[in-house]
Amino acid sequence: MGDRRKKKKYEVTERRIRRYWRSLGMEDAWKTQHGEAAVLQDKDMTCLKDSYKSSIWKLTLQTGGKKKAVILKVHKPLRKSRPESTVEKNIYRRARKVLQPFMPHIYMSKRNVHDRGDLWTFMEYVEPVKGQIVYTPDHFARIIPSLARMHAATYGKRLVAYKAMFGDWMPRYDSKAMQEQREQTRRDTLHYLGEAMKRPALKIIVSPYERVLRRLLEKGPEYCPEVTKSGLCVVHGDLHTANMASHRVKEEDWQVRLIDWEGAKIAPCWYDIVNLIGVFLAYRREWKNEEDQITRAAVDLYAREMQKHGVVFEEAPLVLYRKAYLQRVLERGLYLQLNWAVTGKKEAKLLRVYLEKIWVLSKLLKL
Repeated sequence: MGDRRKKKKYEVTERRIRRYWRSLGMEDAWKTQHGEAAVLQDKDMTCLKDSYKSSIWKLTLQTGGKKKAVILKVHKPLRKSRPESTVEKNIYRRARKVLQPFMPHIYMSKRNVHDRGDLWTFMEYVEPVKGQIVYTPDHFARIIPSLARMHAATYGKRLVAYKAMFGDWMPRYDSKAMQEQREQTRRDTLHYLGEAMKRPALKIIVSPYERVLRRLLEKGPEYCPEVTKSGLCVVHGDLHTANMASHRVKEEDWQVRLIDWEGAKIAPCWYDIVNLIGVFLAYRREWKNEEDQITRAAVDLYAREMQKHGVVFEEAPLVLYRKAYLQRVLERGLYLQLNWAVTGKKEAKLLRVYLEKIWVLSKLLKL
């Protein structure tokens, strides 16, 4: 009963948005930033998404003779702290100095607006890529320049300059906590591998790869240390079309703005590339015959773009990409697919693809 009352109490409504728009001084803040008045259009508000942890609204402002869309994201107070929610809140509040060029412009961010622990953030509305185009691998070339600029800004020694900014709230791949997390996932993966072998239908799928999987997993959780040595930076962590937006999809460089930063961390730069290319192609098997060519072109472009910003990789970029793909799948992807296949929580759509990839890459990399 208490939980239901709490949820109802914090419901984000049009009435509540109107009230806080005025009390937070958004009209004054807009005028200060843009030199013109902005009036919230009370009857033009759309809830895009609402969950127990956040509520996202598209608002309309009247500025002069024009209408302008603005996004309001409300992080709701949670009974139990979620690290990923804390990360995104701190990115909006504390990391704008370095990450603002790569996300929608933040107009205002206020804590404890309606309840202790909430955060109200008003930001620029940028049209999502998904819905503007039919997305294909040809579009990697439009995204990679922006991604390289973002990675290079905090890559390697450049990250030291932002040590105080990121403090202890930004997860770090080489931290003891994340190392222990990867070790636990390795043990859990071995457990679900064993469970899969007990189920006849799954055994048919998994058994041809079991020996290779066990040999690789026993080496973990640091399967390819060269990936970490190649350089850490701030990565988005969940790079797919639903989290990318741009006003410029008809141009060669989209100047992508990334949204939903819950998965952000300091990690190997190649992990975002694996999400952008590898995971996308894993789902879209119609490009299977062209996958090697597509991957080579995208990885080569990424290395060239990083070089423009002073980052040169010591090892061959394609080798680093392959090692990052293998490491990422063994660290997390394989665990999820086996877990879902065994428990039935979700459809394990990528299990066959990942098993084949692990086998092929382990041969290529001579692991």
